[in-house]
Order: sequence, then C-alpha cells, then structure tokens
Amino acid sequence: MHPAGGGLRGGEYALLRQVEAIRSEGVFFQPVAGDLKAPTCATRDIAAVAAGLLLDHSWSGQGEVPVLGPEDLSFEDMARIMSEVLGKPVRFQYVPVESFRDTLTRRGMSEAMAQGMADMATAKDRGLDNAEPRTPGATTPTTFRQWCEEILKPAVLA
Repeated sequence: MHPAGGGLRGGEYALLRQVEAIRSEGVFFQPVAGDLKAPTCATRDIAAVAAGLLLDHSWSGQGEVPVLGPEDLSFEDMARIMSEVLGKPVRFQYVPVESFRDTLTRRGMSEAMAQGMADMATAKDRGLDNAEPRTPGATTPTTFRQWCEEILKPAVLA
C-alpha cells in the first residue's frame, strides 16, 4: 500500500537538541521510562522513505507508513551505546513530564506547544511507538551506533 495523504511514522533519535548536556554533563533527558524499548530510526532513513514515496507515481492510497529503523532500543541502551562511541560515560535521566513541559515553556515554547509535546511524551511512555509491528518493509538500515559515530560524535566534539 502506498498512502497518498498519509504520514511517515517512526521512532526517532532527537538527541541533537541535547548535545550540550551530553558534551558537558554526560547526560540526556526524556519523560519516558529508561527501560522502555521502542523502534529507533535515523532521520536519513525517514527521508529516504519519503523521497521514495514522492517519486512513486503509483502512490494513491491513504494511511501511515511505518519507518522503524533496524532495532528496538531503550534510552538506557542508547546511553550505553553513546558511552561506547564517545569513549566517556553517558547516562539517561528520566524527568517528570511536568518538569519537561515547564522547561519547554521557560525556553520560549508556547504553552499549547509545550503541552502537546508533553502529551506526546506521555503517549510514548505508554508504548505509542510500539503500535506498529516490525516488518521487513518497515525496517530501515541505519543503526543507532552508526548514527552516533557519524552524526552525534562529531556534534559532541565540535
């Protein structure tokens, strides 16, 4: 099925906005349980799937296209991999969703957008990203380790 008005649905790393905390404190934060495994997907893989759909002249249906990356990882798994790639300890720190929302508004996000982000984090903590079954067609190639080596490490060292 090729959706015409659908969306690409995938877990994502979203860690570049926390590069400074990873660099200076060796920590990253999310309002999601550290041991919850979920699909992880690099933006380059999402972009490749999107480009393929845009170039597909038979694209005529509607629905979501899951883009799940090659592996399910928890934030604790991600911290371990980051530590190995960066050669220094990195840990995951859970933050309550209320603190997450308040931090977003302190940094200039509107109340409505911050609440939307908090609601999304709550849904992710309840397993939203595990709704789609992993299939060969939904699995993409870039591992989290590869992303850390090629994208995160240069950003942390910059």
